[in-house]
This record gives sequence, structure tokens and C-alpha cells, in this order.
Amino acid sequence: MTHKARILAAAEKQSVDKLPFGARIDLWYNYHLANDTLPRKYREYTEIDILRDLGAGGIVVLGSEQVRAKDSRQARLITMWETAFRNVEVVVNEEGPTRTVTYLTPEGTISTKTEFNRTEGYLQGYIVERLFKNEEDYPAIEYLLENSVLTPDYDQYRNLADLIADDGVIRCGLRTSPMQYIMRDLMGYETFFYELADRSHKVEHLYEIAKDLGKKQLDILANSPAKLLSICSNWSDEIHTPVFRKYFAPWLQEAAEFLHSRGKLTLIHCDGEIRRLIPLVLGSGIDVAEAWSPAPMTSVTTAQLRKAWGDQITIWGGLPTLIFEPTYSDERFEEYAINLFREVAPGNNFIVGMGDNFPIDGDINRIRRVVELIDQYGNLPIEI
Repeated sequence: MTHKARILAAAEKQSVDKLPFGARIDLWYNYHLANDTLPRKYREYTEIDILRDLGAGGIVVLGSEQVRAKDSRQARLITMWETAFRNVEVVVNEEGPTRTVTYLTPEGTISTKTEFNRTEGYLQGYIVERLFKNEEDYPAIEYLLENSVLTPDYDQYRNLADLIADDGVIRCGLRTSPMQYIMRDLMGYETFFYELADRSHKVEHLYEIAKDLGKKQLDILANSPAKLLSICSNWSDEIHTPVFRKYFAPWLQEAAEFLHSRGKLTLIHCDGEIRRLIPLVLGSGIDVAEAWSPAPMTSVTTAQLRKAWGDQITIWGGLPTLIFEPTYSDERFEEYAINLFREVAPGNNFIVGMGDNFPIDGDINRIRRVVELIDQYGNLPIEI
């Protein structure tokens, strides 16, 4: 089986010959690319080339290839559509690493400010000023979302799919659920919770508009060439639990049912503390929980998560970022990896991967060692 075949088979709860491995290295790669510190051997390699050299399958973020072209401001991360607006004037101002985008709508003017720092090698900038600043911004933001025009664009996906071929899969789809888009991107967490407490009816109305836009995005994804689609990401239970129960979980269930009806598989990116979210995710109907980050990064072990979810959700991850760092000895690294195989035995419905990304100071050769350990211990059914 190829890397891609194993990953997709595990996502569909089908049999595989050995544990699939889908490594994610874009954080490490883009940092060292930006700072000209890639290992000499890999100076002219893409991240896909490096994964192939290491013998690993990969998960590559749609839009990441824009970084190598030094065009990260134009990268449309994981989405497969272009966005324009009806009857809205958009003014973009670039000053050094800062981009300010102003939207002049019939309902008022709103703006957002983003700072890019290529020395960090990130795929996207820091939002330093969000669209929502006070109650007066609701009408303009609502107008902006209601008058968003989405044009499907699958070319970037097809180009990347040709590059990765059978050596992995592409993370693409939605970055957030509708309410998470409001709380994280439009408002910021602190402002969101004040608004939810003080003006819940306005937040709820904005949510319905954001949800309508989300359904249009899902329809584009359903018609895309991608099989595995992201529908939400980035949670932490101390922030999200009540909101997750009321808004995220129903959306995940609705999105999963719709995409399943169109022959797609669904993926969530769960790289935070999710102890209290585990039962809520279980009932969502999603297929894959990717970027799983176990103890010691969070309070939950892989064995505990496997027990809670059984065979209903395929887990992708299990190798915490910190075990790739120099502070972890080779012996401790191998011990952790082998114990992970024990925790997931007999090995069905599990994909080995990073929780959540390979660190910038990590030993890249440890990815090759994971490949070797899977060859040694990861044939299914696992018996260690």
C-alpha cells in the first residue's frame, strides 16, 4: 500500500498492512527556508521532497507552496475558493510587514490589520486588529458576509495533489466552524465572550449569517476533487466547552452528514486540550481527528482517547512535538514511540503523526527513525 492509500483506508475504517504515517513538517520547513538554515542536503528540496527522502508519508497544508515562492501574503490557506464582495469597496494598504484591509460597505466601514513576519516562516500573519471593534460594527460585518461571493478554485489543490501523488494527503477545507470564525477571527476570544453575555441576540444573528456562508463553502468542498476535508480546528476545552456544546458540535454533525452524503471524509484538527470535549466530538460524526496531541502536551493519553472513542473516530497523531526536540534523548524518543504502538494495538483506525507539527529545533532524522520503528513494530495486528 502507498502512504496515501494507508491514510485514506484508516480514515474509512478499512484494513491496512501497517500503521499509516502522515508527518507534518511545514512549521520546521518554512522557518528554516525563511532563515536559510535548511540542512545542506535539503536546500533545494520542497517539504514533499524531504518527506520522500525520509521515507515518510505526509500531510501538506494547501497554500503552503506559496511560502516557498515568497508569496505568503497571497496564500489562501486550506480553502478552495476565491472571495469577492458585492457593492463593497476593498482598500488594501501595505506598510512594511503590515497589511491593512478596509471594507467600505453601505452599512459602514470596517477594517482589519495583519502583521507578517517571514523570519518566523509562518504561513500567515498575526491579526493585530480585528474587523469587530464595537457594537456599531455588526451591520457592516453582516453586510460583508451576506454579500460574499465565492468562486470555486480547485487549481491549487490539483497542482499540489500532483506533487504529493501517492506519498500523502492534503489538508484542505474549512479552517473554522461558523461560530469559531466569529470568536477567533472576527472578534477575538475576550471580546466574543463579552458580546455573547451582553448582546447574545446580535451574536446569534451574526452566527446565522456566518452559518449560511459556511454552507456555501461546504457546497464548494463537496464538488471538489478532495476526498478528505477539514471542517474545524484548534480547540482548548477551558475556552471552548460551553460554546462547543451549543454551536460547534451541531455544526460538525451537520457538516459531516452533508459531506458524507457527497462521498467525502471529514477531518478535524484537534491539537489542544480536549479532555472535556472528547464526548462532544464523539457524537459529531466526523471521521478523523488529526493533530492529536497526547500527554505530556495535554492531560490525556492516547490510550485514554482510544478507550473513549473506540473505533468510531480515526485518530491521527500521537507523537508530541516535544519528543522531537533535543531535550528528549534518542532512548526516550524511541521508548515513547514504541509505547504509542502498544497503546493503539492492534492498530486499526490509527494514523501516526505529529501533535501538532514538527518543531523548528527538532531533529529531522527522527522522522526517518519513526519510519524504521513502524517497519519493525507497526505491522497489523500489532503485538508488542
